[in-house]
Amino acid sequence: MKTKNCSTCQQDHMVMYRIQVRKGKTWIFVCPGCLPQHQAGDFYRYGGTWKGARH
Repeated sequence: MKTKNCSTCQQDHMVMYRIQVRKGKTWIFVCPGCLPQHQAGDFYRYGGTWKGARH
């Protein structure tokens, strides 16, 4: 099983969400615990779920 590093809490997780939080084309990966703090932002966009168990 693979993991990715959360852009917010800097911890490794097996499930990550690909999101945009700023205007532009930059995407970041955040864990389920950090996602709610980004969802209220003006430029929030969901781009998919990454699961380490599938890779």
